[in-house]
Amino acid sequence: MGSALPQCSHIGLRSGRVEVAHLTRKRGIYYWRRRLPARLGSEVSLSLGTRGFRVAEYLAAKLDGEFFRVVATVTDLPLIRSILRAYLAECLEADSQQRLAAKPGKPVYGWGASPDDDPVDVDLDAVVDNLGDARRALAERDYRSVAHTVGGLIQRHGIPAEHRNALAQGILEVRVELFEEMKRRVLGQVPQVFSSEPTPASFPTLPTSRPPEPVGPLFSAALPSYIDLAVKDKGWRGQSLAQNEATFDMFKEVCGDLPVEQYTRRNLSEFYNTLRALPALYSKDKRWRGMTLAKIVEAAKDDPAPRLTMKTVARHFSAMGGFFTYAKRHGLIEGDNPAHGFEFPRKGRANSRRKMWEGDKLTKLFQSPVWTGCHPVFRSQPGPHVIRDEKYWLPLLGLYHGNRLEEFAQLRGEDVRQADGVWFLRVHGEDGRQIKNDQSARRVPLHPELERLGFLDYVRETAPKAGDMVFPLLKPAGPDKKLGYHFTKWWTNYRKAVGLYETALDYHSFRHGVTTKLFAAGVSTVIVDELTGHEGEGTSERVYKKDMPLPLLRDAIAKVAWPEVHISAPD
Repeated sequence: MGSALPQCSHIGLRSGRVEVAHLTRKRGIYYWRRRLPARLGSEVSLSLGTRGFRVAEYLAAKLDGEFFRVVATVTDLPLIRSILRAYLAECLEADSQQRLAAKPGKPVYGWGASPDDDPVDVDLDAVVDNLGDARRALAERDYRSVAHTVGGLIQRHGIPAEHRNALAQGILEVRVELFEEMKRRVLGQVPQVFSSEPTPASFPTLPTSRPPEPVGPLFSAALPSYIDLAVKDKGWRGQSLAQNEATFDMFKEVCGDLPVEQYTRRNLSEFYNTLRALPALYSKDKRWRGMTLAKIVEAAKDDPAPRLTMKTVARHFSAMGGFFTYAKRHGLIEGDNPAHGFEFPRKGRANSRRKMWEGDKLTKLFQSPVWTGCHPVFRSQPGPHVIRDEKYWLPLLGLYHGNRLEEFAQLRGEDVRQADGVWFLRVHGEDGRQIKNDQSARRVPLHPELERLGFLDYVRETAPKAGDMVFPLLKPAGPDKKLGYHFTKWWTNYRKAVGLYETALDYHSFRHGVTTKLFAAGVSTVIVDELTGHEGEGTSERVYKKDMPLPLLRDAIAKVAWPEVHISAPD
């Protein structure tokens, strides 16, 4: 079904791109520049006081908003106001004529509608869709979407070219006002725009859109229902739940706790720019503790510290996109999802960003003191002791199974089981354990190398009872109360001490290595996903891969081989 809206110079649909800030760089410092209308001067230029592009981009976006607001205010042109008033009246008159020409009981704006369709619903859909586009274009100052109309009015009335943007801004506001009035007409409400013949004198200022009184819930009120749904249907728990809740808190801080229907792409753009300007360690660095996100961005503008990765920014937007999809399905917003359409460029191939333990580095790692003999206290120093605790076992488990650290750090005696003649480790989120999501729950057969090295004997001695911790020295810590928190810090310091510290070569690199080995051995994607707790892309994979035969999984995990590693079994 299509729609035919009134033709008045004309009511354009959204197109083009959002105007972007003008940035230049002098001696390494970024400057913001904008051209002024002719009678106000040539241009305005301001140092942003930063060498970082992301911070400059964030600050420039803030300045742009104020710049266009002020220019539209100080460009005091009664002629433009009169033209806008007349334009609105022209469009409403065209709408009135179209309504009079339509057959009673038939849609005014819809064409190709089914005879069974309610004409009010057909018209309302057409108007509401275009109202959503008009609001979005206004929020984004999408002047290109009204370029044709603006050009025609400039030519007709002889308006100076330097006032093009002021006129375009007014047209965008008029379009919102127009579609609001058309919506009221469709719903049979009393017109609110004109009670008498309009005159220029009765239109002293630029028309502004009057957003309808909020009828939907605030973001904070709608959020709990969505989170509850995500926990049940998407498997949010533990880390994934905490990460997404943190995203929503950040969004509310940056964009405010508004009625859901009032968020626009402009709000999401502000959130995007803020995320890109945040230092990667903003939540951990003591310098920024207790500060708002906006103040952190301002305080860190000259700091050369790395910013949030685009992968992290994309994760935040995935959470917001999910929420607004939910909001649209439940009638809380109209139009497009405002969190969609952003880009998250990353340098290099996806599989080149995470390094992999292999070759000489892997050999050197497992020939270091923890596995060949160390000092009883200073584990990075050579000595006579091989201490088989979490520092000994967790890297080995990661090397041969590709698990996430917390999955095995929280193992209890009852999680090491045997079925069908296969010993396996049960990963799950029950009784306070944390897993990333429902797809992470699985059975992981114990690799033959771990059996050879005596892991089962270690478990029998350390965790003889069902509820005993397999690694009892690990204690919950950190913001997420993870058992692997202190191990992660030790692991970083240990790699530095033995000369093997590299960015992106960490515990999670074991996971990358196992996945690579499995695919190289010809193991199918479905089985790789099951062993590593990764959700398959296809529906059949997600639904049917669970509870695969343990012998099949054992044969697959046994294909993970590291000829570089030679560790002696206990006597």
